[in-house]
Amino acid sequence: MNRVDRLLALVAELRSSSPEPLTAEELAERLRVSARTVRRDLELLTHGGLPVSAERGRGYVLPPDAPPAPLSEAASLVGPVRDTLAEAVRTRRVVRLAYTDQSGSRSLRDVEAHGLVIAPYAEYLVGWCRMRDGPRMFRLDRVGAAYLSGRATGMRDLDDLLAALRVPVPKPPAEPGPRGPAGAARARAWTLDRLEYVRTRLRDAAAEVRAGRGGAAALRGVLGHLAEWTRWQIAAVRAEATGDPPVYDGRRPELPAGFEGETSYDTRERMIQDAMALRSLGELARDLREVLEAAGHWCAESDDALWEGAYPEPSPSGPPGPPRPLADLLAGWRSPLAHIEWHLDRLTDEPPVTAVLDGDDEEIWLTDRCPLQV
Repeated sequence: MNRVDRLLALVAELRSSSPEPLTAEELAERLRVSARTVRRDLELLTHGGLPVSAERGRGYVLPPDAPPAPLSEAASLVGPVRDTLAEAVRTRRVVRLAYTDQSGSRSLRDVEAHGLVIAPYAEYLVGWCRMRDGPRMFRLDRVGAAYLSGRATGMRDLDDLLAALRVPVPKPPAEPGPRGPAGAARARAWTLDRLEYVRTRLRDAAAEVRAGRGGAAALRGVLGHLAEWTRWQIAAVRAEATGDPPVYDGRRPELPAGFEGETSYDTRERMIQDAMALRSLGELARDLREVLEAAGHWCAESDDALWEGAYPEPSPSGPPGPPRPLADLLAGWRSPLAHIEWHLDRLTDEPPVTAVLDGDDEEIWLTDRCPLQV
């Protein structure tokens, strides 16, 4: 552990123990250094302004952080908007917002403030909008001004509000046709919300395996399949939208030359599984994560005009499908995100299928019913 990391760990130990003191020997044991090193580090931190005090016979103690001074209603109007919203969340108050929505419409909203959420591309206030009588998320950069009222909020759970706001998984339509919200800003926001939801599901699936609940072999087979097909789908959609050559994100393995040619789905799948065979579960998860992160950055930075057009649906074999909006191609029915969720649902709902590989019985997850074949 280098010195900076050691100082961070030392302060963290003192704060977690506060207001109980810790001796130099206890700190040394936790940090796996000598007591002399701990005393020297504490002296350095004290000179730097950390309010550590030494209690005779008991050890070192760091006083709890003092609560911030209450923000008055008048001060809430003239100070930074985020400070006002943070105070509203901390004290469970109703805050009045001057808000501009995605379409440019301005309104005044009374909101029960329940949490500040940092998302990949913006920060949001989560609360109960009294004008709409329902849960809402408000982008901080669209809040022109905020006023901290004297009214207390009701008791609502932040997780329940976030669950109510979560974008539902789109279902296949009864008849082929475009799906997803209209308008460039709404389409982009909807796609980014779906992307974050799918990334959360992938993190949860990996966490269950790490917690020892089984399913590592099944998840490994699925991630190998998903990493390459998601990479291909997203690259193909972007190429259709921009007219540029496909750009493959993540850590693409070495694939046979015939992979890009006129090849059947089954042949491509065998090539993918052979190429992914030497990768660990962690490497496969990292590859897919990087593909989705790159897709999110591209969505956030792409031109509005792309989100207002319709493009042919790329097909892994056969002619392209009918034109669909960009948001639908990326996040709707038969999209890369829907494809990931289809396989995650199968992992949850069904046991692995037993197949024979090279004469041995081995539990793997087969992809012969994958929706990309249709």
